Amino acid sequence: MTTQDRAVLFIDLLGFGNLTEQNALDFDAIRRRQNVLSWFDDIFEKPRNPLTHTFTEFHYTMKWAIELAQMRHPLTAITFSDSAFIATTHLSDCINIAIHIQTSLLRRHVPARAGIAFGSFSTIRFKSDVIGEWGDHSAHFLGTGVIRSNAAEGCGIKGLRILLHPSVAALLNGPTKETSDAQEINSIPCSTDEAANAVGVLNEIDYWRYRPTAEAEAWRAFQDMWTAAPHGELAHYEATAHAINRMRVSQGEEPLGNLRRRTLPRRSKKLAL
Repeated sequence: MTTQDRAVLFIDLLGFGNLTEQNALDFDAIRRRQNVLSWFDDIFEKPRNPLTHTFTEFHYTMKWAIELAQMRHPLTAITFSDSAFIATTHLSDCINIAIHIQTSLLRRHVPARAGIAFGSFSTIRFKSDVIGEWGDHSAHFLGTGVIRSNAAEGCGIKGLRILLHPSVAALLNGPTKETSDAQEINSIPCSTDEAANAVGVLNEIDYWRYRPTAEAEAWRAFQDMWTAAPHGELAHYEATAHAINRMRVSQGEEPLGNLRRRTLPRRSKKLAL
């Protein structure tokens, strides 16, 4: 490990290409949603544009997650279109940011998958020159952390997951403690049939860490997304359901017999948050 090494998170929206092809691009609605007060409009928007909802909720969640994390520690964040990179000095900080983003997006009915890696990360140049409707934009950054986190996210494992590149998994030997708030971080093995991926991703983060009311809301949101998903994306939700089941089991709960149930059983153990 060198002084340039960083923990790097890459997060990407799932199904965004199909969503863009199948829905109108409403620039006015997207611009309006940049105003915090305009978020109340979404409650009354009928029917809701799925593309507008997904895109704006993703960037809204990223904005607040980054600002909250920056109050605790320095980081570099680069967001663009349907994805983002976040680099931090400490792995535990990076993982907690990923958990916050994933749990928030899930409750907002926004599907995303993340990869976390350890490696070099360097920003070289950022430029934006806008003249009227024309613009010249560039973001130059690189490093092994960029390549590895992207590879982990795209290794072929399906679902709404936080996947760990081998460069990170070696640093997580069981539960660790986040120094700022003592929140426990756990990694769990991916399923045995997912272990044959070319990148060597074998572990993922247990992000299913909700208080009871929020857990019920997140599970219902997940089931709604699964029901509404096009046929070609159903495998992502089935894989997610199995992953959430393994997360709950790792927390001491009984396995779910029916992954399509609308409500979760009452927890047998109180989850430490």
